[in-house]
Amino acid sequence: MKFTVQRETLVKPLQLIGGVVEKRQTLPILSNVLLTVDQTSLSMTATDLEIELIGVVPLEGVEEVGKTTVSARKLLDICRALPEDAILKMTLDGEQVVLRSGSSRFILTTLPAQEFPNADNGPFATEFEMSQSKLRRLINKTHFAMGQQDVRHYLNGTLFDIHQGIVRCVATDGHRLAFSSTAEENVNDMQAKVILPRKSILELIRLLDPNSDDVIKVCIGDTHFRIITPHFTFTSKLINAQYPDYNKLIPRSVENTAMASREALKQALVRASILSNEKFRGIRVLLDAGELRIIANNPEQEEAEEKIPLEYQGNGLEIGFNAAYLLDVVSSIGSEHIRWSFNDPNSGVLMEPSDVSDSLYVVMPMRL
Repeated sequence: MKFTVQRETLVKPLQLIGGVVEKRQTLPILSNVLLTVDQTSLSMTATDLEIELIGVVPLEGVEEVGKTTVSARKLLDICRALPEDAILKMTLDGEQVVLRSGSSRFILTTLPAQEFPNADNGPFATEFEMSQSKLRRLINKTHFAMGQQDVRHYLNGTLFDIHQGIVRCVATDGHRLAFSSTAEENVNDMQAKVILPRKSILELIRLLDPNSDDVIKVCIGDTHFRIITPHFTFTSKLINAQYPDYNKLIPRSVENTAMASREALKQALVRASILSNEKFRGIRVLLDAGELRIIANNPEQEEAEEKIPLEYQGNGLEIGFNAAYLLDVVSSIGSEHIRWSFNDPNSGVLMEPSDVSDSLYVVMPMRL
């Protein structure tokens, strides 16, 4: 293996795949990146046995093809430390990689490429294409509601539900639910329902460009989920479990509806939550005709009260909430106003954008 590459070409993909490499690995080779050189390009692969990420970059020149593995962290640190316009020459010499750039020389130890674990390559029963920004938007509008280390392991991830020409993302931790969807002509005849683990979802948020309309390929199998873009290939294991029927958690018949300014509500929640209980983050929300009051207090007998205008003609109502849960929802909604739908202080509140119906959120009340 012997090739030449520009420093700038290597840095960004190394940073991307470096996010998959765990700092503390049980297997030494999982700290390494697999380097595979063909006639024109370099393929770099990292894995933690749950996620595999492959980046491909063009090379300035190839004298000898081959493959090996080196420390992902050390290779990235070396590339970062070199000048921006540096040219790197890498050569596999026995069980070491020699890296030269200008007057600098580095010798890195290797581990055999054949010991590097490979992700499952299929089959993928469901394959379709969609824009990168659409997929990023679906994930971004729902991921915050995932569970964290919940004993119900299927809640520690996001559900992808595809049927009737619509791609849906759903996340819940039992206290709140987030749902977002987009219509895709490419999935009219497809049906799939899989759970992507929390780490994989957070990695996709980091990888996907919210401003890119590049078409990406989505592949879904029985045990793995794969995304293929022009710059990287991402593969993740799936959570093997049955996700709860989220449709039963969404209130369908509601007695009361209110409308409030998203920005005014967000600012009021931010200020009031400063004096809420640091552990439980509880606040009281009081709805009256034309006005919404938010009251927070803590064990130190401190109190905050906020008032904002509200379009509401129903009876007075008081509901307790976790302020952080409401803030997550409000921050995810992009419309100018937010619609609240509810029945009583003991049932979940449905929150939706006022202008579109592709996302909705359910927040359960809390006792104060």
